[in-house]
Amino acid sequence: MDEPTHEHAMILMEYFKLWDTPLDGEAWTFVGQCVQAGSFDDYERFKEAVPRASHEWVLFDRVLCAYGQAATLMRHGLMHPDLYFDMWPDPSRVWKRLELVVRAVREEGDPRSYTGIEWLAARSEEWRAEPAEQSLSR
Repeated sequence: MDEPTHEHAMILMEYFKLWDTPLDGEAWTFVGQCVQAGSFDDYERFKEAVPRASHEWVLFDRVLCAYGQAATLMRHGLMHPDLYFDMWPDPSRVWKRLELVVRAVREEGDPRSYTGIEWLAARSEEWRAEPAEQSLSR
């Protein structure tokens, strides 16, 4: 992809307006607490901590949906990876923590649930693996 443009920056700023709210702060805090408690290490433990249709589920879903929207925008060339990956929490780290739970959620329902974060995590790892010379010119 070419260098980021002003339009890419404006899209990222609109993205931040949507996904950097008090609810999102609460969601990130909750996900961090679940990581510390080991709630993502076992699907049964996750279901106890994050029952469907609960406020906790809304918080869990909110974090993953933010990545889903970014993935959709990036796939269509609207979100520039250099800007996004420089400024947002690394999706590959989040995916590694949540993968077991997301795969179990998919098995119980829609097999396409939260595919955005998985795609974005792979793209993030590719982006981070680019030679240092390229990243300095970004």
